[in-house]
Amino acid sequence: MGRREDVIGKWSEEKLELLEKYLRAYARIMSSQKRKRRWPEAFHYIDAFAGSGQARAKDEERYIEGSPLRALQCDPPFDCYWFIERSPQRVEKLESLQSQFPNRKIIIRQGDCNQILREEVIPQITLESKQRALVFLDPYGLQVEWGTVVALAKARTFDVFVNFPLMAVTRILKRDEPPTGWRMNLLKKAMGNDSWVGKIYSNRLTLFGEVLRVRDVMRAKWLARIYADQVSNIFKFASKPVIMTNSKNAPLYALFLASHNQTAVKIVNDIFSRYERLREVGR
Repeated sequence: MGRREDVIGKWSEEKLELLEKYLRAYARIMSSQKRKRRWPEAFHYIDAFAGSGQARAKDEERYIEGSPLRALQCDPPFDCYWFIERSPQRVEKLESLQSQFPNRKIIIRQGDCNQILREEVIPQITLESKQRALVFLDPYGLQVEWGTVVALAKARTFDVFVNFPLMAVTRILKRDEPPTGWRMNLLKKAMGNDSWVGKIYSNRLTLFGEVLRVRDVMRAKWLARIYADQVSNIFKFASKPVIMTNSKNAPLYALFLASHNQTAVKIVNDIFSRYERLREVGR
């Protein structure tokens, strides 16, 4: 019996295309700086939920290149590629990339991305080492711990492309009362604190001058802004979030960039603006 394939929808393909655009822009800038000023001395791509390298389209018989393949094909290339994945089956497929790209330095780690990032990756890519990195955080749910995001921010050497799981949050938030117990602990662990939770159940809460009911504040853009605001408190800059939706237009994720570099965020905002204009035309 064959191994199950990774299957993704159209929104995932669009997310990967947006990532690829920034990958290429980031690599060009870092490569140019490296040539002219010998800083950084090396720049890395880190995929914290790397998957298997490619996936099958949900509604079509075709394969889509995943984030590892898109990064490996980037020109100019990164100096080093880190692929982190928990699944042994996916790790096995990732290992085949080493023979496909013999001229690329590829490091594959199996396990929890929080532990690997904090204990192995971040200590190596420091200001003192004159290295930089782009991290892609694309979890399946609320697996990314807030402490990991804080550690990346404190290092001041990372741009972080985040795909924040809106649906995972809305599944925890009840319509009529605040979450408690493990649900509240999970939200706090993923988002840094729970101070915002109580606000959405208060009748006094307003947004853009309107009094909102609980079902209104659970809208995707509001939740995306909450997380982006949290991130912008520890990074200098955060791009505007783009809401990724499924075929039924249900919000799934919020995609944005966190960086200490204002130019990086400007580049991503431009990429996102073009994408949203095209998406509006296509509707």
